[in-house]
Amino acid sequence: MMRISWPLSRAVIQSGTPSTGLWVAKLYYLSFFAAIGALAPFFNIHLSNQGLSGAQIGLLGSIPPIIALLANPFWGAVADRWQIHQQVLALCALGAGLLTLPFLWVSGFWPLLLLVILMIFFRSPVPALLDSAVMDLVARTGASYGRQRLFGSIGFVAFSYGLGQLLSPHNMDAIFWLHGLLLAVVCAGLSLFLPIERLASRPKLLSGLAQLWRQPGYPNFLLMNVLMGAGAASFIGFVGLHLLALGGSEAEVGMVYALNAVTEIPILFIGSLLLARVRTRALIAIGLVGFAAVYIVMALSPAPIYILSVAPLLGVLYASFWMAVVDYAAQSAPAGLRATGQALVGAAQGGLGWAIGAIVGGLLWDASGGAAVLWGAAALMLLAALVYVQASPLSFRMRR
Repeated sequence: MMRISWPLSRAVIQSGTPSTGLWVAKLYYLSFFAAIGALAPFFNIHLSNQGLSGAQIGLLGSIPPIIALLANPFWGAVADRWQIHQQVLALCALGAGLLTLPFLWVSGFWPLLLLVILMIFFRSPVPALLDSAVMDLVARTGASYGRQRLFGSIGFVAFSYGLGQLLSPHNMDAIFWLHGLLLAVVCAGLSLFLPIERLASRPKLLSGLAQLWRQPGYPNFLLMNVLMGAGAASFIGFVGLHLLALGGSEAEVGMVYALNAVTEIPILFIGSLLLARVRTRALIAIGLVGFAAVYIVMALSPAPIYILSVAPLLGVLYASFWMAVVDYAAQSAPAGLRATGQALVGAAQGGLGWAIGAIVGGLLWDASGGAAVLWGAAALMLLAALVYVQASPLSFRMRR
């Protein structure tokens, strides 16, 4: 596939050493996704225990992603425009961590909504900023992105599974303590030690974005991410409640997420080989169709054991899909705007897409239950695949 090239000033300022940075990146992924694993699988159960309805849970999950739609490009542009990636990353991690702790005593729909919005404003840009920094490290060292990112899967598995064994339905304080401290202390501290390549001159943000949008197939790529995010939000937001409705336990909810994440690890480990041998287009399309197939099987499952049995397939699909998406975004971005490019993907998938999926999932849950939510998520994934493959084939020849 062809590599898209952009004018690049050769004068750069490097912060830290790349070899040390690879270990910092591993620890960062481990800590950040451990924090997510501590909170994400159990948060909606906490909200349900607070007495919120399915529609309220869906609405609570839909408004904050709209904030992410604004926050991701905002923080990415600030980091790129003033070349202060470390400082922005540290600030976002610190803010998200500190804003997690008030969940320990805040109750009621409207206070919870305000708190989630504030926390998401700081947390949502962290993965995109981190991926941008790591892709720069990978380019400088020849290392594998997947072998850095797999530590995130390890952290997620350890905390989602471990907490699932320890939590009781009416005592979930630990999820907020762990999420908050890992972000505010560990991730914020590691941000200052992550080597980031900086251009000597500031990039031109608006002209770079215009060039990015004019690329053949790029609008389809962003729309695909919106639809994929909607499908994923519906699944993630309600699969735990669906499993409980089928007679499962909190431990089995944690197991679903752990089985999903643990199978990401071998795929991420061979990530460079996979990207070298399989087209980006194929990896993304196969991932989307595969997600839909697994969701359909889960929708038809009469008991938790069947959901648990197919959950590992999601990790295999997601790892290959996400590596291809990050690679596409990195190769597409103009020089000096990689953080912005990754942030746009996060805004499309975790912002607008997540908001749509949370609303759709909440309405389907209240109307027909978990099986309907999973059928809706599958339909969104298939629509995402259709949108993506309609783009010009030229848009997929990114590197060979």
